[in-house]
Amino acid sequence: MNDSTHKHLAVRTVYGLLSAILLALFALSVCGETIPVNEGAGFDGEFYREVFRNFSADFFATGYDSFRIQRIFPFCLMNVVYNLAGIPLDNAHMMAGMYVLHFVNLALQLLLFFKLARLQGWKPATTVVLFSLFFFNYATLKNCGYVPFQTDAFAVTVALASYYAILKGREASGFALSLLGLVTWPTLTYVMTLLLLFPLRPGVSKSAGALPELFEKPVPKFFLVLPFVYGLAAGTLVILFHVMHKQEILDNLLMGNFGTGHIIFCLIAFSGCAWVIALLRKVPGIPYSAVDFARSFRPRVFIGIVLCIAAVSLLLRMHTNNDYFFDGKVFLLQVLIRPLKYPLVTLAGHVVYWGALPAFLVLFARDFVKVSTARSPGHTLVLLAFLFFALDSESRHIAPFLPLLLVPLGHALDKADPAPKFAIFTVILQLVLSHFYIPINVDGFSESLEAGKFLTPEAQRHFMNYGPWMTGSSYRDWIAVAIAALIGTNEVFKRSKRPQSGK
Repeated sequence: MNDSTHKHLAVRTVYGLLSAILLALFALSVCGETIPVNEGAGFDGEFYREVFRNFSADFFATGYDSFRIQRIFPFCLMNVVYNLAGIPLDNAHMMAGMYVLHFVNLALQLLLFFKLARLQGWKPATTVVLFSLFFFNYATLKNCGYVPFQTDAFAVTVALASYYAILKGREASGFALSLLGLVTWPTLTYVMTLLLLFPLRPGVSKSAGALPELFEKPVPKFFLVLPFVYGLAAGTLVILFHVMHKQEILDNLLMGNFGTGHIIFCLIAFSGCAWVIALLRKVPGIPYSAVDFARSFRPRVFIGIVLCIAAVSLLLRMHTNNDYFFDGKVFLLQVLIRPLKYPLVTLAGHVVYWGALPAFLVLFARDFVKVSTARSPGHTLVLLAFLFFALDSESRHIAPFLPLLLVPLGHALDKADPAPKFAIFTVILQLVLSHFYIPINVDGFSESLEAGKFLTPEAQRHFMNYGPWMTGSSYRDWIAVAIAALIGTNEVFKRSKRPQSGK
C-alpha cells in the first residue's frame, strides 16, 4: 500500500468516525428527553402535529393561516405516507414517525455534505472543521430530538440540496427543489432565486460608459459603512417609537423594558464592534457596480421564476383561511431591534445555537467575504441577506443560509491551510459548545412552562437557546462563552499554523 492510498484510507476512516459519532449522538438525542408540553409536540409544534394528523382533510376543508401554511411540508408528507401505509395517526406513532423522518433527513444531509466537499475539493482538515461547524451544534444534537415538530432541519436539507444542484450546473433542478421552501421555509426559495437571477456573466466588469460614473463604480468601503447604516436605521426606529409614544411596541420587540441609555449603549456597542471587525479583518468591499448587477440580471429566468412562485403561491392562497398567527412585517422589525436587548446579544445567540460558527466567520471574514462576492452578484446579494437575518439573536432564523456559508468558508479555510490539531480542536470545541449533554427537563421546568414563566432558571435551560428569550443571567453566561470561543479559536489557530516553506 503506497503513501497516497494509506492517506486516502486514513481520511475516509476519519470521515467515517465523525459520521458514526454524529449518528450516535443524534440517536441519544432522539431517545432522550423531549419538551414536556403537549406530549412532546411543544408550543408551535402542536399545530404541526395536527397537520401531520389531519392534513388530507383540513387542507381542503378549513385550510391554514397564511404564515404556518408556508411551513407544513414535512408534516403533510408524513400524513400522506401514514395514510398510504395505514399507520395509526395517534400521538405516539406520529412522534415515532418524526424521529424516523429526522434520521432520514440527517442521512441526506451527510450524503449531500460529503458530495459538496468532493465537488469543492476541500482539504481533509477543512472538511473536518466544516463538518463540525455544520453538524456538531445545539441545532442538530439537541433541538431536533427535543422539539421534533419543527421545520428547521428540513429547511437546511432542502437548501443544501438546491444549492448543490445549482453548483453542479443543474439550475432547473436546483430551483425546483427550492420551491419546496415555499411550504417549508420561504426564505430559502428567494435565496436560491437571487443566485439564479444574478449569475457571474461574461462582460459584467466592463464599463457601460453611458451612465453616471457613480453607477459604474464598485463599493470598496461597503462593509465599513454598513454598521453605520444599521445604527442609523435602528436608531431611527427607536426614536420613532418614542416620538409616537409606542414604547409598549418597543418593549414587546425587545421582550423587556429597557431604558433609553441601555438601548443607546447596545446600539453603539453592536455597530462599533461590527465596524472594528470590518476594519481589523480588512474585509473587502463589493466588487460590482450597480451597472454590473443590472447586466448580470436574467429577465427570461426572472419571468419563469415569477410564474412558478406565483403558481405555488396561488395554490396555497386557495387553501389559506383568515386565522391570524404572525405578521411578516413584525419579523422585519424584530430583526432590526433585537440586537439592542443586550450588548452583543446577537453573538451570544449565535454561539448558543451554532457553536463556534460566528467565531470562524469573524476570524476568516476577509477571505470569506472575498470569495462570497467574487462568485457572482447573486452570491453577493445572498451574503447581504444573510447579514440582515444574522442580526436576529434568535439564531435559528439563519438556518436556510447555513449550506451557502460552507463554500466560501471552505475556500477561506483551504487558503489558511489548517493543521490537523486545529481540526481536532474544532471538533472538541463544537461538541462542548453544543451543550447537548446538559439536561433540560429538571425539577421545576414543567411547572415553569405550565405557568408561562419562561424567565426562571429552570425554563432558561430551554429558552436561553433562542436569543431574545435570554435573561440577563443567561446572556452574561453565553456572551462570556462566545468571547472565550472567539479568542480561543484565534489563539489555537495561530499556534497550530503549519510552517511556511522558504521561511
